[in-house]
Amino acid sequence: MGSDYSNVISELFSKRSKFIILGLTGRTGSGCTTASRVLSDAELVLPDVDDLNYNNQPFYSGLDSERYSIATQYLRKNFKNFITIKISDLISAYILQTPKDELIKFISKVGNIDNDRVKSVLDKGIFSKTPILKYKLFVEISEKMITHRPQKECLNCKQLCKLIPYMAAVQKFTVEFKKELNELSDQLYLRFYQDSGNSIRRCGQIKSNFKDEVFIPSSIHHLPETINRVILNLCRKNERDNEETFIVLDAIRNPYEAKYFRDLYSAFYLISINAPDKDRNNYLQKIHQYRASEVDALERRESGVSRITDEDFYTQNVKKCIEMSDIHIFNPRNEVGNNNILKAQLAWYLSLIIHPGLISPTAMERSMQIAMSMKVNSGCISRQVGAVVTDRDNSVKSVGWNDVAKGQIPCNLRSLNDLNSTFNEIKYSYYERNEESFRKLANEHLIQLKNVGNETGRSLAYCFKDLKNELDDKGNQVHTRSLHAEENAFLQLVKYGGVGIEGGKLYTTASPCELCAKKAYQLGIQEIIYIDPYPGLSTEHIFFSGTRKPNLIQFRGAVGRGYHSLYESQIAYKDELNYLKTMSEI
Repeated sequence: MGSDYSNVISELFSKRSKFIILGLTGRTGSGCTTASRVLSDAELVLPDVDDLNYNNQPFYSGLDSERYSIATQYLRKNFKNFITIKISDLISAYILQTPKDELIKFISKVGNIDNDRVKSVLDKGIFSKTPILKYKLFVEISEKMITHRPQKECLNCKQLCKLIPYMAAVQKFTVEFKKELNELSDQLYLRFYQDSGNSIRRCGQIKSNFKDEVFIPSSIHHLPETINRVILNLCRKNERDNEETFIVLDAIRNPYEAKYFRDLYSAFYLISINAPDKDRNNYLQKIHQYRASEVDALERRESGVSRITDEDFYTQNVKKCIEMSDIHIFNPRNEVGNNNILKAQLAWYLSLIIHPGLISPTAMERSMQIAMSMKVNSGCISRQVGAVVTDRDNSVKSVGWNDVAKGQIPCNLRSLNDLNSTFNEIKYSYYERNEESFRKLANEHLIQLKNVGNETGRSLAYCFKDLKNELDDKGNQVHTRSLHAEENAFLQLVKYGGVGIEGGKLYTTASPCELCAKKAYQLGIQEIIYIDPYPGLSTEHIFFSGTRKPNLIQFRGAVGRGYHSLYESQIAYKDELNYLKTMSEI
């Protein structure tokens, strides 16, 4: 019987303990690479809870300090270091497969540099010396990893033995090539690699004129498919050697690549690393010598496009990646070299990944999870947002989501087709039913959608604000039909006679706009916990003035899919211990 129990426990946790993929995301300078280094160290040295302080306050206190102690005690016995796959190294592998003439044109165009200068660097530098282009087995590995064919490409035994040395050689190339590019022009490395990634996602290869190439939708998954081939071959190698496969991807900045791995692997977790703006800017400017204008340009490149074009699919969009993350980690960069708080959070969640349900959630996680659950009630076809208002002790007082006022019909339940063919007074406003210019524009949109076909049976919902602004040729936000999630949560307190919330907290899955920020300030909200790392003008203009400034706290913890996956036990902990006790008695 004891042997059977042993097998039960082993089977329940075997997949978790043998195969894990972590995808790191976050803005450049937030600490993704630092996190990957921590995870890839052969020995994870974990700080004691008394050594964890931020702004002269304990980082973990009360029950959270007890939870941390249990998590670290478990991880010290069960840690296995990770293999890092850097997305930049995968792009390097594509670079080495690109014809030199095309590469010269690409670098010259990105950096606005004379072709001859670039050619001189490629002829004399690491590009011409790297063994990846000369060593036969490395050439064969590159060919199988990068070239996309219908059949799966598996490495043979000899190639498999050289996979780790190959990855190390590519990493060395990336480091040296970065230096050479930055010597040609300040921060050229980052711009060139970002554009190279965009080119691969747009047309499947690195081309200097990629923006003029026809967008090939299948190319969106070119990079993740290449990464997955590396993962599969690493798994084959480790299974042969009877070793676990723990992999960290540094760093995912395209949401469709994150979705690819989430759909493919249940053992995949997307982790956002978030640093305070002030710390991050200081780090970029002092350590990496960025100018303020370069930081602003970097922010624009990484935050995604604001209009609907094919660029939305193949460019970086860190904002969306952070929004969809399973785990959010706070990484203060105010002390160079002090990574204790980062290490502590990685330890907390890694212990839960290996052993779900080992500890219970924090109060912050519990409240944000409610907000995350609320947002799916929204009928907005643009963006769903949830909000929760609590007292100072995290007792929930009201919830809200962005939606139309009670008694009106949400946007996702209305359609252009219906608007055109009926005059339903409940669904559609007097303006929508009678304004001739608006109806004409709505009908034009309906015809466009019908022309491209609607074989899928989708409802042809529309955004009134977008149509009205298109009609007026303006960008007015007052035409939205919906109340904001935070606003809705505040109004529930008034509507149903709730208690006062002065000194309380607001949790939001986004970040409050200027209008909601003013309402929160007026209500005396003391803490605003948010996920969106791009809070806009409301932070500097509303919250950073006056005598009752609320504390703005970027959310840290597991939420959404990650919350359930990490905190739901596979077996009652008492039963697990009883099984282990029974085994020892036999």
